[in-house]
Amino acid sequence: MTPTTRRVTRDPRRLAHRFVRLATDRATVAVFAALAAVWAVGFVGVVPREIWVVDSPALVAAFFFDTLAANEFGVRETAVFYPALAVFGYLQAMVFVAAGRVLRTRLVGVGERRESGKRVESGERK
Repeated sequence: MTPTTRRVTRDPRRLAHRFVRLATDRATVAVFAALAAVWAVGFVGVVPREIWVVDSPALVAAFFFDTLAANEFGVRETAVFYPALAVFGYLQAMVFVAAGRVLRTRLVGVGERRESGKRVESGERK
């Protein structure tokens, strides 16, 4: 890898463009809606609250920032919790979508094998 190539891959504008593209992707919105639905059905009591394990990273971050705001800045209870839950839930959805894309592109599918950079079905011969 040449120094020029390294500079191009670390270009902040390129990273910002990828971030915005991921944030506005339909898959991210769909995953966020699914995470919000999981939280809502656990909150209402339709299913046990153990279902919240799916939302745990966003819940932990929201509880942390709500506690920080209440203890350090005197903000009233839950004034920060729900906005923080929405923000961190959306960030969690972005991470899920990005991880899914990386796994989909990096891993060979079941029943396939990789030969010289090409995907070849396991039953086929070259």
